[in-house]
Amino acid sequence: MNNIKKALENGQSIWLDSISRDMIRSGELQKFIDSGITGVTSNPSIFDKAIAESDIYDKSLIEYAKDGVNSQIVFERLAVDDIRDAADVLRAVYDGASMRDGYVSIEVSPALAADTAGTITEARRLWAAIDRPNVMIKVPGTPEGVPAIKTLISEGINVNVTLLFSLDAYTAAANAYIEGLGEFAKAARGIPAGVASVASFFVSRVDTAVDNALPDGHELRGKIGIANAKVAYATFAELFDRKLGGGGSFFPLHTTGAQVQRPLWASTGVKNPDYSDTMYVDSLMGPDTVDTIPEATLAAYSDHGNPGSDLTNGLGEAQAQLKSLAEVGISLDSITDDLLAAGVATFADSYASLLGRIEAKLKALRN
Repeated sequence: MNNIKKALENGQSIWLDSISRDMIRSGELQKFIDSGITGVTSNPSIFDKAIAESDIYDKSLIEYAKDGVNSQIVFERLAVDDIRDAADVLRAVYDGASMRDGYVSIEVSPALAADTAGTITEARRLWAAIDRPNVMIKVPGTPEGVPAIKTLISEGINVNVTLLFSLDAYTAAANAYIEGLGEFAKAARGIPAGVASVASFFVSRVDTAVDNALPDGHELRGKIGIANAKVAYATFAELFDRKLGGGGSFFPLHTTGAQVQRPLWASTGVKNPDYSDTMYVDSLMGPDTVDTIPEATLAAYSDHGNPGSDLTNGLGEAQAQLKSLAEVGISLDSITDDLLAAGVATFADSYASLLGRIEAKLKALRN
């Protein structure tokens, strides 16, 4: 049994943080699925890279743009086709997992991160255009994104909450899911088990920012990203307590077959060469979780990763590490606030780069 399937045995789904038309049509995505991959995530940077490195989109770009629409609409048409096709490849996983896995994610425009109404409108449009049950719409976990999450879930639209860095932001996203699911169930719009969500909690970016604030050789270097995630996972266990008398508001929904909103570990590529290249996979493996992994990290994990259940151990140590960070005068709240702002800006820059790439490609193809 390979390491990806061992992770599944430990309750963690491994999703591929990459997508391209060539991957879908060549059968490469199916090979990933055969190895145990159970989902796919995308973002503007991934599409930008796919368009830059291949001519497989060229004919389609001309077709998508033939009615004179702008590059944003061209991209949406391109993305909808790819996401729909990837969802079809993953459909067998979705069916086999009773709707609890087999998803592919697509992001709303980063320009809408501070626009609740705009996010809802675009998410509805993408959901309808793709028209597949095993799709998740990525919505940023900004203050403006939280009410959008609740609304979309209440309408039965699957949501991947992205750009979560802080415990407070994670808690807000989880509560939005529970409240939205409650409204969905009350309105009897469908089967609660058919509504799914993940909360994408970013890890390595936290370490990078904290390490930059710590002196060389400090014992907390390379520790806070994982500690922060472990504390978030403990919060997940409390919020989604499925036992009668557990005190959580999720229990009545669980009795209807509703799914928990699984924590998804994002930003799992190791940025510091001094750290193990699989540390964010090995250390964050446990029940009811997802890890979305770029191809290079997936190759490393497949080769020499250490699948286990480390996520369920060491909560006390993680809490002590976060306390120690505050004691040395570093505010994790300030760091995560900055990371959220930077994450929104980076996604917006990637989106602008992607649209520029499409315009340049179209210009070259027409000449």
